[in-house]
Amino acid sequence: MTKVYKVMGNGDTTEIERVRCRDEDAELQKLLEKNLDLLPGEQINPDDPRRWLLVKREMPVPDPGSGLARWSIDFLLLDQDATPTFIECKRFNDTRSRREVVGQMLEYVANGHHYWTRDDLREMAEQAAQFRGTDLESALASLRVNGDLSLEEFFDQAEVNLREGQVRLVFFLEEAPWELKSIVDFLNKQMERSEVLLVEARQFRTVDSAFVVPTLFGYTEEARLAKSSVRIASRRSPRRKWDEPSFFADAHSRLSGSDFAILQGVYSNLPAGVFDVSWGTGAARGSFNIALPSACPRSLFSFYSDGMLHVNLEWLKGSEAGENLRSRVFEFALKGLKLPIESDATYPTCPISDWGPKAGLVRAFLTELARSEGDGTGGSGAQGA
Repeated sequence: MTKVYKVMGNGDTTEIERVRCRDEDAELQKLLEKNLDLLPGEQINPDDPRRWLLVKREMPVPDPGSGLARWSIDFLLLDQDATPTFIECKRFNDTRSRREVVGQMLEYVANGHHYWTRDDLREMAEQAAQFRGTDLESALASLRVNGDLSLEEFFDQAEVNLREGQVRLVFFLEEAPWELKSIVDFLNKQMERSEVLLVEARQFRTVDSAFVVPTLFGYTEEARLAKSSVRIASRRSPRRKWDEPSFFADAHSRLSGSDFAILQGVYSNLPAGVFDVSWGTGAARGSFNIALPSACPRSLFSFYSDGMLHVNLEWLKGSEAGENLRSRVFEFALKGLKLPIESDATYPTCPISDWGPKAGLVRAFLTELARSEGDGTGGSGAQGA
């Protein structure tokens, strides 16, 4: 058993008391939630230490039959490569840490791409950031994302990683039973794309202080190099630069004929000379973004090749003109698209099954924005749609 000693001023040592967890929620889960670096990123990858973005604590897992959330994972994080990281916390004396939890984790990973979409991950990450008193863009900036991905591209990559099994499973315990160590060692040797790790967070206490010593188990240098080569190969071209032909070719392969015509109609009927249109660089799907540069350089709307519409309210903050435009876009999304959004909404989304029947309102709103720019009324005059 690992022992920790305190060295006194005269060179004498005294052993620090080892303590066992009694309350899994308070002594493991809440401790980790407040201190994500207790997952030792520098031990997982010494050359590029892992940094963590919290997506959700108590991540709900839907029942495939009913669609209702029946189970949950203690944590879902993303690292700077958008690698989904599933975490289960268990006390040493919880016998489920030996077998049951392993089966649960493998089931989550095998079916995660059925349970959660990029939009689910993003929405939950936004809520987690707000709960911590920040916003998702700031949280992503502090993560220092590899490849300088945008928000959209980052969560696109997260979905790709989830679908391809580029994930990380972490068992976070105060001390691991030998049976679990054997299972982790075996799985980690057999799985090329997925990491299976165990972190022992041993806890010690003095009269006035507590200490946590996290130690990684189950990741040999041989396994690290083998998995790294697989990831590098899979990420050589994570992004692509979309353009009009490639976007609509991808949309044509994804959408019904009527939905494709609706999406094409929005693009082809944009008022000329007013809006800037840019093409996305997502790995999983194409996108085009519509901006009104006279009011804000960031985009108002993002349309995706699977028909999803993102209303980028958060990007319109920061200037008087941008705030005025944000108010108009918010009113339109609330009253025209009838999205169930709150006043502090950031990036509400809408599938084409919902906004498609209202495509005429979308075109009318864009036309009205163009008209108000042309007559100089800017963001203060006309109503949305």
